[in-house]
Amino acid sequence: MTPLTLTMQAFGPFAGSETIDFTALGRSPLFLINGPTGAGKSSILDAICFALYGQTTGNERDPAQMRCDQADASLLTEVTLDFRLRGVDYRVRRVPQQERPKARGEGTTTHNAEAQLWRLKAEGEVESCLVARKVNDATAELQTLIGLDANQFRQVMVLPQGKFRELLLAGSKEREVIFSQLFQTQIFQRIEERLRTQANQIERAVSDHRQHISGILAGGELESEAALAQELEELTPRVDQARQRFETAQQQRRSAEKQRDEALALQRQFEARDWLAADKARHLEQHTQIESTKERLAQSTHAQALRPQRAALDQAQQTLITAQADQRQAQAALATQRSNAEQAQQALEVARQRQAELPALRERHRQLGEFIHKSQQLSELQARFKTAQDSWQQADSALKRDEAQLDNIRQQGEAISVNLERLQTEFQQLASAPAELSRHNDLLTQRQELDELTRQAHELTSQQQQATEALNRQQSEAERAQRHATEQEMRWHQGQAALLALTLEQDVPCPVCGSLEHPAPAVNSADVVSQAQVEEARAAQEQARQAQQSVERYHHQLTQQINYNTEQAQRLTQQLGEWASQPLAELQTACEGLRRQVQRRESVEREISQQTAAREALRCEWGALDKQLKTQRPAVEKAKEDALRLESQRDQLSQSLPEDARDPEAMRRTLTELEHQIAQLEKAWESAQQMLSTSQTQLARAEEQLRGANERIERSEQTLQQVQAEWQAALQASPFEDEAAFQAAQLDDTQRQELTRQVEAYQRRLAELEGALENYQTQLAEKTPPNMAALTSLTEAAQVEENTQLEAWRGLDGRLTTLRGIRQKLATAHRAQAELEAQYQLWGTLSEVANGRTGHRISLQRFVLGVLLDDVLIQASERLVRMSRGRYQLVRREDPSKGNRASGLELDVADTYTGKNRSVATLSGGESFMAALSLALGLSDVVQAYAGGIQLDTLFIDEGFGSLDQDALDQAIAMLSELQMGGRMIGVISHVSELKEQMPVRIDVSASRHGSSVEVKGVLL
Repeated sequence: MTPLTLTMQAFGPFAGSETIDFTALGRSPLFLINGPTGAGKSSILDAICFALYGQTTGNERDPAQMRCDQADASLLTEVTLDFRLRGVDYRVRRVPQQERPKARGEGTTTHNAEAQLWRLKAEGEVESCLVARKVNDATAELQTLIGLDANQFRQVMVLPQGKFRELLLAGSKEREVIFSQLFQTQIFQRIEERLRTQANQIERAVSDHRQHISGILAGGELESEAALAQELEELTPRVDQARQRFETAQQQRRSAEKQRDEALALQRQFEARDWLAADKARHLEQHTQIESTKERLAQSTHAQALRPQRAALDQAQQTLITAQADQRQAQAALATQRSNAEQAQQALEVARQRQAELPALRERHRQLGEFIHKSQQLSELQARFKTAQDSWQQADSALKRDEAQLDNIRQQGEAISVNLERLQTEFQQLASAPAELSRHNDLLTQRQELDELTRQAHELTSQQQQATEALNRQQSEAERAQRHATEQEMRWHQGQAALLALTLEQDVPCPVCGSLEHPAPAVNSADVVSQAQVEEARAAQEQARQAQQSVERYHHQLTQQINYNTEQAQRLTQQLGEWASQPLAELQTACEGLRRQVQRRESVEREISQQTAAREALRCEWGALDKQLKTQRPAVEKAKEDALRLESQRDQLSQSLPEDARDPEAMRRTLTELEHQIAQLEKAWESAQQMLSTSQTQLARAEEQLRGANERIERSEQTLQQVQAEWQAALQASPFEDEAAFQAAQLDDTQRQELTRQVEAYQRRLAELEGALENYQTQLAEKTPPNMAALTSLTEAAQVEENTQLEAWRGLDGRLTTLRGIRQKLATAHRAQAELEAQYQLWGTLSEVANGRTGHRISLQRFVLGVLLDDVLIQASERLVRMSRGRYQLVRREDPSKGNRASGLELDVADTYTGKNRSVATLSGGESFMAALSLALGLSDVVQAYAGGIQLDTLFIDEGFGSLDQDALDQAIAMLSELQMGGRMIGVISHVSELKEQMPVRIDVSASRHGSSVEVKGVLL
């Protein structure tokens, strides 16, 4: 930036309007600003700085305080500066806030601050208005054009009075800000930010995994993994002991039920015997009547014997035939009853076998009741988890949406910043078109580097294609290994049933269902998979996964290299501009095309203004959204914790339920079927017992009837023989006294049959009762009635004990299953965390090194700036050595700063008198001025030397020469003269009289009671 004209009106000590024409001082002048103390020498520098940035050089006076007290009230305080930057002329006018008289009436009104910025034509006429009125817009636009803010401008282009030590004594952080702006090293800062962002993302992922691990432990109500291991170690033997106690209680319950059932059958036998004894007693009550009937039948028999012998003989024969018929009928009835008794016995055996299923069915009935209750709890937990998960997902989706929007805003801002940087770079390149002719050699080197990057890009693209193919192969291999491992594990689980079947023994309870019979054990197939094969398949799966991750990392590295190559190529393309696509031979004719680039510059300026406004709007939007996200994140974390806790509780309860016990409706249907089946078995058992008892009674009756029929046949045969004998004797003798007695003793057939039937029925029933009673007496001879109440109580107590032990076993076993699941989840989480920590070891190390958190705490950008600072110090030390007569040199401090302060850009002074380095703060006032002046001149040289850097073609020095001796003063003037010959404008403010003699070109500032004035004196160049 080179000032052309400066107009100050009612500003500082200048009451009127004073104009300084810097072009009248000559081309690249070395001039003196001279005048008495308080005349307004420093106010000239204040006016320049105020016109550009709205601040004074010392920043100790508010712009509103710069109004001249001697100025006329109607005269407006304002500063107008015309300056040239990269071959283009600009004009800026700035008015501070002030009070001025009202246009009508008395009093004053506030005139608000305003600023205008114009681009000028070569003739000094206004070409276009860049800023119409807004102060902030003008400041931002000028800061973009010059490339420095107000503080940096004061440190590198203006050495204000009393401020020349600031740049010399600035710390690493302040000097880093200045140098990064001067040398455009923001790309290294973006690399630092990119590495820091990547490391922070991985660190947040590690933190999330740690929270996940804590959530897993909290879901199992565990304080730590050590507590998990300890509880697993303690719980395993307790589960085995609980299972053994349950099996013992189960055996005791079965034994008690067996004793109870046997006692119940014995009690029923005693009841049947007592009933038969009572029935026999009631039957014997008819004995007297039966004896009388027998006597009457005997009399009738005697009378019957006196009938015609032939009739008696026929009757005896007929009686024998009837008895034989009864015998056949009794035999047939006996065969039928025996068949019925056998069928009833078989039915009882079948019912007894099915009766053995009742304990298992009742146990299944009880288990289903428990499962239904747990399934209801699981449904409630699932519903609560679903609600919490939906809340979490909604909040997380909103957060991610806002984060994505924030990231989109950031990306847009970065894109605009990159675009602005590109436009500014292009603007600078277009503005310095004449200087580009001297840079064709650099452009040729950059073009060769771009060609090399293009060649490397082709190689990297080919390698990336190969890596992509390898990644696809590894993904297929990993999927195949996973399927194989899953199949092996499923086959291993299927083979466990066959292995368990090998341990089954007859009449030994099954460890799964408890049955003593094993009708269909699982068959061992030839392709049973062992645990070792499963582990081998899992190891192969893990190896394939690691190989896939290795290929993915290599592919990611190639992608990063390609991106970096692309960025470098884009950077070189931007720097080369149109030369990136033109033949190298056309570089020799480039000067002709530079004239057409002026039109392009105007378009770039408009785009910069638009992009700057868009970036400010995005910053406002980003701030509001970022504030909103800070309130959203805790709510999302809380919703996430609730969902994970409910999920863990649900998983624990789900693991305690078998796979087939998670449908409440199906289990209720099964429970109803079990109740119906149990009722059918109990009813069938009672029916079989009743049928057997009835068939046994009917069988005994049929046997008794057959014995009676046999006896009757024997008697009929004897009677027939007797009748035949008596047939002969009856004719001779008669048992009756007379005919009346014979007639009285006779009975007709109906009467006789009825009486005979009564006697036979009585004898037959008595024989049946005596036979059955004798049978029961034989069976119960040495037995006593059982105590059913005690046996029932014992059975119920055994059932309660079995249920208690089962609950205890299931509770412990469920907890053990839960803990093993938690251990598996923790192992998976630890593997994932180890992978993240391995990534963080790479990215975190790069981030710490690049951001200066290790060693000497020198960041990547500060390291680059350190190299540039070394170049600055070489130039500065050459001048300082001359001014200090060979005593001092400026050097960069190598030792790190104390504490956590950033280091790498601190300055020391090398004292050849002592041979030691010491802080620049130890220099005296004159020595500090020499060092600061040398540093400013060296910085100006190096910045000018770097392509694309900021042009420091003007330097103002306010005081400080009075602290130099004559020799040092001469050396300083000589250096300034050399700098002037290099095309710089050098302005010096000083009271030193010797400077008037050595610097004939000057601006004299005169003071009076009516305000100060300025005058340009000296020879014009």
